[in-house]
Amino acid sequence: MSRRKKPFPFFLWHRRIGLVAMLLLVILAITGIMLNHTESLRLDEKRVNSDWLFNWYGMTPEGEPVSYQAGSDWVSQWGEQLFFNDRLLTKQSELLQGAIEVDDIRVIVLQSQVLLVDEAGELIERMAISAKTHLRRIGRSDQQIIVDNGEQTYIADTQLTSWKATQLPKHIMGTISWATPVQIDTSLRDELLQTMRGDGLSLEQVILDLHSGRLLHPTWGVLIMDASAVMMMLLGFSGLWIWWSRKIKIRSKKHYKKRHN
Repeated sequence: MSRRKKPFPFFLWHRRIGLVAMLLLVILAITGIMLNHTESLRLDEKRVNSDWLFNWYGMTPEGEPVSYQAGSDWVSQWGEQLFFNDRLLTKQSELLQGAIEVDDIRVIVLQSQVLLVDEAGELIERMAISAKTHLRRIGRSDQQIIVDNGEQTYIADTQLTSWKATQLPKHIMGTISWATPVQIDTSLRDELLQTMRGDGLSLEQVILDLHSGRLLHPTWGVLIMDASAVMMMLLGFSGLWIWWSRKIKIRSKKHYKKRHN
């Protein structure tokens, strides 16, 4: 009894590569066709608002916003973005340490600087208290506005244009009303999140990132899509080899039959 010959190895590899590449090729084909018709499909005009996509793109900040109430207004920081009510005030890596209302001015304290903002949320002035200072809080005692770094206090003049280092007595320190963080309601939190996300993601950008693989992963996703292109070449070469090897086999069989008939 003769042993059955094993299937030709190139045929097996051709089939396996084809199965692996099939899904990637479908994605490449569909997204490629859509991108070729961007204008007619108006992909650049359509927006995608999906929580999981926002999370995937890193458009949902970690943690919760830190907020202070200054009069009837709210000053919040979420990630590295500083907000006045629901409006983006500035991008800021320094941590928000407090905010208070002084007449029609909102005084906002960061770790090394003080921001003055008007009632409309327009930034009036940015002042550095000290190059080595690490501010921790802001408060008021009677008509005095005070910032503190834990070791040194600074008192503002009546125009809020300069700050003087002063060592206040303990009995005065005990009378200062310090700004404390307050948890904002859900509606304002949602408005801050909406401001951060803007109008949403462009459908064209999402499809482009899917086509290139960047939607899967900035590095590995691209390599996976590159691998699919390599698989297509391998499918072509292996298919050509299978066709050629079978053609040779058929010719050899015909030649053998002619010689033995």
